[in-house]
Amino acid sequence: MKANSLIRKTKRKKLKAGKETDCAGKSISNLPEEVLEHIVSFLPIHEAIRTSILSKKWQNLWKSTPNLSFDGRDSPKRKLFMDFVERVLVLRGPSNIETFRLSCEAKDDQSRIGTWISAAVNRNVKDLYLVLSDIESSFVFPRCLFNCKTLTEFEIDMLFILKLPSSISLPCLKILSLRQVTFIDDQSTQQLFSLPNLVELEIYECNWKNLVWVTICAPKLQQLAIYESLESTPANSGGCHVRIFRTHLAHFSCCGTLWNEFCLDESSVVETFIFLNSDGDRRPRETACRSYKLLQGISSVKTLYLTTDVVDVLDHASDLLAFPLEFRNLTSLIFESDELNLHSAGFWHIIYNSPNLRSLYFSDVGLSEVPSNCQEDGTLDPAPLCFLSCLHFIEVSNFRGGEKAIDAVGFLLKNVTALDQMSISWAGSGVMTNKIRQQLHDLPGWSKIGKINSG
Repeated sequence: MKANSLIRKTKRKKLKAGKETDCAGKSISNLPEEVLEHIVSFLPIHEAIRTSILSKKWQNLWKSTPNLSFDGRDSPKRKLFMDFVERVLVLRGPSNIETFRLSCEAKDDQSRIGTWISAAVNRNVKDLYLVLSDIESSFVFPRCLFNCKTLTEFEIDMLFILKLPSSISLPCLKILSLRQVTFIDDQSTQQLFSLPNLVELEIYECNWKNLVWVTICAPKLQQLAIYESLESTPANSGGCHVRIFRTHLAHFSCCGTLWNEFCLDESSVVETFIFLNSDGDRRPRETACRSYKLLQGISSVKTLYLTTDVVDVLDHASDLLAFPLEFRNLTSLIFESDELNLHSAGFWHIIYNSPNLRSLYFSDVGLSEVPSNCQEDGTLDPAPLCFLSCLHFIEVSNFRGGEKAIDAVGFLLKNVTALDQMSISWAGSGVMTNKIRQQLHDLPGWSKIGKINSG
């Protein structure tokens, strides 16, 4: 009996040893080192460092991770966070850095942060993202940053004065995003905006107060987005004159109050967003002239998004409308935000000069007074060419009803003879009332091409 028991125990030990060998044979640690490094590269840096305790093989794998992301904005122990970043950069060695992200309060560690940025540049960083707060006015980026030969994407989100060197060489930079910075002079800023391989440029709520005249001339630029700060420039300032020269843009956005003047010169664009906020505008004539000049420069546009303020403000410079704005390539026109009044001279100026317009979109629409060239029977004479030939679709996405809105829909149905469909979506939280439905159905032409999407 004792012999049999001993035999059974021996067999169990062998089976257990065999299973352990099989498991060991399939262990992740047996993968090639370059595969393990690739796996670790997907981990947040603090998690990647923790893998060093798994075994000797894992001890140094984290040091070659190419993507470093440090976010100390919500860290309750700021000093520990800053020391952690320091240790990582010291211990990881000379291997290249693909991506370096740093988000924190700068405070009295600004020279330290400058050293970290230099370390990233010296390790051939490609993507650099800096979100820093609590920065002293004396802070200056290390000079090597603006001569980095490998940098392809650069984002700065910092409320500070961007002091640039006299010479900038970023031959590989394709994407540049600047947020909240204050530009200091025309020449250095223009260099930054005109890099030879720049494809995307975003300028978000930056301060232009020190600039007078700047040209954006990046031959490969495809996307340009400029968002002015709602905190306006002092009323006695003419703002900065920004010339967008010899670019061929797929997308262009300009949003703000037009305290600065933007114009496209010898440039083309496919899709444009112009969002004008003219609430409480103390300079309507100047804003109208700048809106006109901006529209004049995008004559090649195919798809155009406008806020209603853009066309409304043109009424303050009616003399300019004697010089036609031509949009021969425009096929889609979209009005965002508020109700558009069909009495607006600016609206009709764009419509009459868009002979190939196919689609027209409103947020809401109203008609307080018919245009001056409207005949007694309610038809326009002359009618816009697109109304007669190619404008096949109209949509009102936030229809609220009311007499002016119904009149506007009726006016469009009567005059847009090329129309194949008019689509209306109810804006209210409930359903469209039977009264409004009936008013729409009673409009001449509605039954053939009208469509109500909700309610």
